[in-house]
Amino acid sequence: MSFTDSGAKPQYDSANKGTLQGVIRQALTEFLKNTEDMLPATVIAYDRVNNVASVQPSIQMVTTDGTLIGRAAVASVPVLAIGGGGFLINFPLVGGSRGWIKANDRDISLYLQSSATTPPNTKRFHSFSDGLFIPDVVSGFAVNGEDTENMVIQNTAGTIRVALWADRVKVTTPNGTGQFGPDRILFTTPLFQINSANIQFITSPHVGPLTS
Repeated sequence: MSFTDSGAKPQYDSANKGTLQGVIRQALTEFLKNTEDMLPATVIAYDRVNNVASVQPSIQMVTTDGTLIGRAAVASVPVLAIGGGGFLINFPLVGGSRGWIKANDRDISLYLQSSATTPPNTKRFHSFSDGLFIPDVVSGFAVNGEDTENMVIQNTAGTIRVALWADRVKVTTPNGTGQFGPDRILFTTPLFQINSANIQFITSPHVGPLTS
């Protein structure tokens, strides 16, 4: 690689000019420019049945003269659904939902068709066409002050939430709360409260249908 001056805006960092280290550094920079890895992205459309989304990368490309160019949308990207052992977490994504698109090292098209060990179908490397969309709210949500040390599953406003404390589970809705702890079960609504610590439960030894 050589560096020459011209009227065009240079594509290289002037700090790399004139040394072997600079040439190598510039070569690596040019290589990485064409390597897709991970970017924030937004959902254009989501097929929940097949769990694939069309997404738009949110970071533009910049030409040597400073012109901004939008990246192409990526269609039919698998969406991360964390799961195992017969359980999973899945979200009702809509247009505008945010997250990240992560490129796989190689072509995964045959794997997606069979879910089995396969060779790559093409020589494609690090392409968002072989990406995975990772849903991520990123920001714009509110966590209740009492949950600063708890795990929470909630809506972004915090009005509906399930909080896992160290010793209990608390469920909150606009119409009331429920707590399930080692010492009591407590339900509170604007109309009534049920506190199991103040209720005596009697278990009958009778088994089977009652007869007169």
